[in-house]
Amino acid sequence: MRQPNHRPGVIVIGSDFRALGMIRSLGRRHIPCVVIDNLPRSAWFSRYAAKRLRWRGRMDGRAFLEFLRRIADEYHLQQWLLLPMSDETVELVARNHEALAPLYRLVTQPWDILRWANEKHLVYQVARELDIPYPQTWYPGCEGDLRTIQAAFPLIIKPVASLRLQQELRLKALPARDKEELLAQYRLASEILDPEQILVQEVIPGDGQTQFSVAAYCKEGRTLAWMTARRTRQYPIDYGLGSSFVEAVEVPEIVEPTRQLLARMRLSGMVEVEFKYDRRTDQYKLLDINTRPWGWHTLAVACGLDFPWIQYCDAFHDVPVIPAPRYGYRWIRVLTDLPAALQEMQAGITSPRAYLRSLPGKTTFSVLDWRDPLPVFGDFASAVVRVFFPFLARRRRLQSWRQAANNSSKRILRIFAK
Repeated sequence: MRQPNHRPGVIVIGSDFRALGMIRSLGRRHIPCVVIDNLPRSAWFSRYAAKRLRWRGRMDGRAFLEFLRRIADEYHLQQWLLLPMSDETVELVARNHEALAPLYRLVTQPWDILRWANEKHLVYQVARELDIPYPQTWYPGCEGDLRTIQAAFPLIIKPVASLRLQQELRLKALPARDKEELLAQYRLASEILDPEQILVQEVIPGDGQTQFSVAAYCKEGRTLAWMTARRTRQYPIDYGLGSSFVEAVEVPEIVEPTRQLLARMRLSGMVEVEFKYDRRTDQYKLLDINTRPWGWHTLAVACGLDFPWIQYCDAFHDVPVIPAPRYGYRWIRVLTDLPAALQEMQAGITSPRAYLRSLPGKTTFSVLDWRDPLPVFGDFASAVVRVFFPFLARRRRLQSWRQAANNSSKRILRIFAK
């Protein structure tokens, strides 16, 4: 492929709005971008996608790994920057670091480092050692261990690291309001996850006004750039799959704990560290760490911290001058923020007037950009596919069951007819 200015290109694994932000940042600097996905989404339709490679199937197995190895030679992508966008592709690259490193320039660290940020029991172990508060958490190995949990309800059941809960149920956590529901939700989780992959955690009260993050770029544990934000709305509003409205606000209390965590884990690259403020104890409690581009990373670009560009330069040993962030901007994902607002109104958290008052200001959008308009249509179309294809699949299964039942009935009638 042709490379303007002889700059190595980037291969982005994924094509959602996170990937779109990456290729817009780099494509505007004339860096060629290849997009790979199994479902074409917003970035697939961007003017900055120099090439699109469609994969059929899951992107976390041996077959996809072999595909990545093959295209390096087939499309002359040797030593291009490989940028996985999702947790499963990050883990795939991290676990196969030695196999991929001779072919690509990797920003993903090996799994023996990265797992300390991706597996929650290890995250909380480090937090405990650093005296960083986090929600009270239990690791039941079986149903019987649930009886040992002495805590006030509600509680939530979450996976330690596995994405299968989200893939199967489109939920990040299963809520439990009492012991009976805790047992029922644990049994549901056990059908999807191994027992050692399940944790039970207290629920910190509060809505999006109490949810905060540090967006950082670090190198071997040294934090080079950072900004803080409030994740004001998410969808769904309870244990959401992603933020829908984020505001760049200064929260100095969570910066130092983040720096300590990143230093202890020796992390490199783009990292988001999530906290929630617990009014009961007047503490910011650690929730999670994302070691890949997070949904609202383009808000940081608007604030002056172009993390994709910083990461690209760092990969080729040329870190640019990094300015201090400008606060006061906000980021919105319209496709999910309207449903989130409706849910908040139904729950009495906000009102139509309060929601409308939150919108004006210095705003950047997850997808909308008049200089690159087609991703809006791709984003909407992919959302429709994700919503309606499961329904169609269920309907096809129901039809097949009915057909099987009808065939059985006909066979029984023929037997009795004889």
